[in-house]
Amino acid sequence: MPQPKESQESQSQEVLVCPRCGAPISYIERQRRGDQVYYYAVHYEGYERTPDGKIRKKVKKCYLGPHMYIEVSKLHRDIGMTLKGLIEEGREKDYINDLANAIESRLRAGRLKPEEALELAESIDRLTELARRLREFASSTKSSVESFNETVPGPQAAEAGQGEDIDRELKEVLKELKAS
Repeated sequence: MPQPKESQESQSQEVLVCPRCGAPISYIERQRRGDQVYYYAVHYEGYERTPDGKIRKKVKKCYLGPHMYIEVSKLHRDIGMTLKGLIEEGREKDYINDLANAIESRLRAGRLKPEEALELAESIDRLTELARRLREFASSTKSSVESFNETVPGPQAAEAGQGEDIDRELKEVLKELKAS
């Protein structure tokens, strides 16, 4: 999913940034075609006058991909992975868990060569070091956020007005995504 960009004024307001073009996302559009769902980041670019004199909103759309990569995932069935779209939160965790399950299965079934087992162990050692750093980051961020919340008052309703519409729409899309 596009990563939230923290505002210098307030950490409570998040702006989603398009992974394709880097522009702020006005909202995310969901389109269903057959059994597949596709997502687009929509960017408002102001207004324009059409040839017939009408004024309309000018938007640009960036393709974010499908909810799931069905055909490509068929090629990864042997390791139990379903590749997910860019908008799907937590896909990294799912991928790591799927890979761990696949490696355990191959080890139990005796389908690993000693060299391959050693290479996998070295990659997992790298992940272990990353896990340590993630725990450090999470504990330091948690204490920073707690101290920030104690010293800085929350945003006023007038300041949050414009972002509320975007937040509401994104939450609706994420609900639909989780329900499908």
